[in-house]
Amino acid sequence: MGVGNFIELLRSVDRLLNLEAKHGKAIEKLEVEIDELKNRVTRLETREEIVIVEAKDAARTAATQVAITSVSDMARRIGRLEERSEQKSLKPPE
Repeated sequence: MGVGNFIELLRSVDRLLNLEAKHGKAIEKLEVEIDELKNRVTRLETREEIVIVEAKDAARTAATQVAITSVSDMARRIGRLEERSEQKSLKPPE
């Protein structure tokens, strides 16, 4: 093996080491990005759970309000019908 081949071999090893260092840095950056994405997904899942709870509460409140309104409306109508019924039954026969 000549000196020229040995120098070429050393250059090849140097290039490989440089590429390995670059790849190592790229992998480290990707690991950081993956960790950040994991954290973001966790935060989004937490927010989603909060939104679901709030939506259920809002639906419950709306259903309760509808039920209250319906019962109130029915009570008024029944009251009117009772008044009419009482007025008709209290009228003297003609």
